[in-house]
Amino acid sequence: MRTIFTTICAFLLLCNVAGAAPAPQQQFEKANELFRQKQYTEAANMYQGLIDEGFSQPELYLNAGNAWYKANKTGQAIYNYEKALAKDPFNKSAAHNLSVANQRVEGYVNDLPLLFFQQWWLQLLHFHTPDGWATGIIILFWLFIAGIIALLIAPSFKQRLVKWGTGAVLILFLLYLTVGISAYVSANTHNEGIIMGAAVKVKSAPDNDSKDLFELHEGVKVAVVDATQEFCKISLPDGKTGWLACAEIKRL
Repeated sequence: MRTIFTTICAFLLLCNVAGAAPAPQQQFEKANELFRQKQYTEAANMYQGLIDEGFSQPELYLNAGNAWYKANKTGQAIYNYEKALAKDPFNKSAAHNLSVANQRVEGYVNDLPLLFFQQWWLQLLHFHTPDGWATGIIILFWLFIAGIIALLIAPSFKQRLVKWGTGAVLILFLLYLTVGISAYVSANTHNEGIIMGAAVKVKSAPDNDSKDLFELHEGVKVAVVDATQEFCKISLPDGKTGWLACAEIKRL
């Protein structure tokens, strides 16, 4: 009886494994194959499924953007290129494809170029992931504590060396703490977004009955500077501001 029960359990386990969802790498390769077969919408949806599962590699966003672009979903394409650049700001393929996609956007307003010190800061922010900065902060903190203890018990002829070492660790700790906080805030701040509607009226106030100021089209990138429960106040690089339904914006 036990043998029969074990056999049935093993059979059910095999059936469960066979019916399980394919591994992420297999899904990614399947999406790539669909893209090569010019089934762009299907490929994009499969890439999106991986993103929804929590995968966030720049290459995944880049491929999703390419698929949405080929499927003529400009807003979705630009959104994914922007996400790829958020993960890897110096990804040349994503930057080039974003530039090409923006040429489709009616009324596109080019972002102001970053100054040299802004580029340096961006490179520093992405030297580690936010988790990497957090790990460094913890390690340096305990090294600093160890240095303080060593300074208290070290012989007098070695105190100078320990003091310099502890000071260097403290400077590194403060640097990691500052950049780590900035990296965390940057990764968790969603005050920019992409317009997804084909043509969206921007209002003078958070009210559907308020005056129409101008119109935005799919793919335009906006900064969200204020919000109510239903409406978001947006700002454009050229200084224009107004209100529109938050549902029209896909936050980055």
